[in-house]
Amino acid sequence: MAEIPWKTVTENVGASFDSIRDIFVHSLQAERFWIVRLQGKSTEGIYGGEFSANFPNIDSVKKYSDEVEAETNAYLAKLSDEKLQSLFEYKVRDGSKKQSAIEDILMHIIEEEIHHRGEIMCIYWQHEIEAPYVSYTQYKLQSPP
Repeated sequence: MAEIPWKTVTENVGASFDSIRDIFVHSLQAERFWIVRLQGKSTEGIYGGEFSANFPNIDSVKKYSDEVEAETNAYLAKLSDEKLQSLFEYKVRDGSKKQSAIEDILMHIIEEEIHHRGEIMCIYWQHEIEAPYVSYTQYKLQSPP
């Protein structure tokens, strides 16, 4: 996103969320929501506010992305195989309680990200912008050990 005009990043494209920025930030919020929830912390305010007010430029998006990644990595670093298989109880929107294995919740986070990443790539193509090649293995090769 840093390599394309901010106007394009924030343009209303009529997708799941209004713009590339909003879709990307939503995927970060969804990740943060579950990581915070799995730690037994309050999720209040994660989805609050307007995207344009909270993320007025690419630097604010990058900062939030870095924060979410650090928080997720810290959670995952402490996660044991036993805990990964354990059940986590939570309430859904209608107030009913559900249980899922933590591993399944983490897979849901990945699924959500893949869905929105594909959506963003399609918007790039519609704007005749070459979408960056992104893969997990490429990310790991570029990340410090």
